[in-house]
Amino acid sequence: MKRKPILILASFAFATLAGCGSTGILDRQRPDEFAVTRSKPIEVPAKFTLPAPTPNAPRPQDGDTKEQVIDAIFGDTAPAPRP
Repeated sequence: MKRKPILILASFAFATLAGCGSTGILDRQRPDEFAVTRSKPIEVPAKFTLPAPTPNAPRPQDGDTKEQVIDAIFGDTAPAPRP
């Protein structure tokens, strides 16, 4: 009966340490995290304007969720409602 816990512990130790070895498959070149190039800082355009808000206009997030999903997937291809 004493051999069973030792056998379980040994098999667990071997299985755990099996990933520490280096084989030809797992021994590959990895990217160097210190060889990072700096990019240019973000710039705001000189003529940065937003459209003026219209009073009492419907909010884009206050709509039918199903329509928003369809618009997100396929784009706004639905025909405009008729007056």
